[in-house]
Amino acid sequence: MNEIIRAENISKDYFDGQQNRRVLFNINLSIAPNESVMIMGPSGSGKTTLLSILGLILTPSEGSVYIKGQEVKGLTEDEQTTKRLHDIGFVFQNSTLVPALNIIENLLLPCGIQGKKVSQEEKDRAYYYLERFKLKSHSKSFPYELSGGEKQRIAIIRALMNEPPILLCDEPTSVLDLENAKLVFHTLQDLSKEKNRSVLMITHDHRAINFASRALYLDEGHLKEKNDSH
Repeated sequence: MNEIIRAENISKDYFDGQQNRRVLFNINLSIAPNESVMIMGPSGSGKTTLLSILGLILTPSEGSVYIKGQEVKGLTEDEQTTKRLHDIGFVFQNSTLVPALNIIENLLLPCGIQGKKVSQEEKDRAYYYLERFKLKSHSKSFPYELSGGEKQRIAIIRALMNEPPILLCDEPTSVLDLENAKLVFHTLQDLSKEKNRSVLMITHDHRAINFASRALYLDEGHLKEKNDSH
């Protein structure tokens, strides 16, 4: 397989109360296994909309999305939910950890979705990632006891709990200082080299370009290579 996720001629319209407004124009994007891709662009350029379409949260007005070679358009809503749960991990701008749960409970949340019992293998996986990212001592801590960088790395681990081949990141370092941002970038870079896992990150943070294998630019709904007149 030459690609793990592909967008083909994606366009997206929104109704603004008076008329349809197009926010994405004929987007074509292909991401290979083990590839780390960043998409930059100004606020309002359509980055989060594109990420939501690739993550099967939004439906494009035109075009098709393929995950591991399978066109999403033909799947039922339940099939799309299952694919989103097992094939795609999300890392958001804020860590979105549940305050009332400790860290290990937060990590195991995705494993118990759809009424499934959390397995010992999944518990072992959570502790493996905590140890790997030097956070094992925080397994029983609560989110308010962690720094911003620690919480964001916990959020990355949570996105990995179902071992998805695709990791989608929405401004994962926007609230972090330089040191913690570098930790997150290094983590994402390492993860893109494992298990045919691909990382797609949208960001305003120019520091990310040193950690990505490819940089793209989205402006006013049009996607282009970063070095094309930018």
